[in-house]
Amino acid sequence: MTSAELERRSPETPNPKHDIDKDRTSVVRRMSGTMKIIRTGAAMLRGRLPGTVRATRIGAHGATTALQRLPDSTLRWLTASSLGLAAGLHLAGAPRLVRAAGVAPALIMEAAIALRPSKPVVPTDADR
Repeated sequence: MTSAELERRSPETPNPKHDIDKDRTSVVRRMSGTMKIIRTGAAMLRGRLPGTVRATRIGAHGATTALQRLPDSTLRWLTASSLGLAAGLHLAGAPRLVRAAGVAPALIMEAAIALRPSKPVVPTDADR
């Protein structure tokens, strides 16, 4: 490029090659396409959400019941292992999300210990 081609313009000086109406049309077209994708995704999510919530609730109940059947010593050992893993990940400089994934099982197992019923858990017909 020559120095004539690199001449400087003030921000207020319009670019002769720049078509604002064309840009507006392009932006409107992209936004309408994006909104259509968002509406479609929201409708799909709305249809699947009740089943997903129900499956999550059933899975969480089954996992909690299974953890509550384990002896306290086993749960404490698994919790300590999870915390040790998270500490090692922290010392290794792992990202926060990875460290959180290392701590999550410990939190779940401690919640199972804390929420354990005073009488032993007996499997119901729904658990089988």
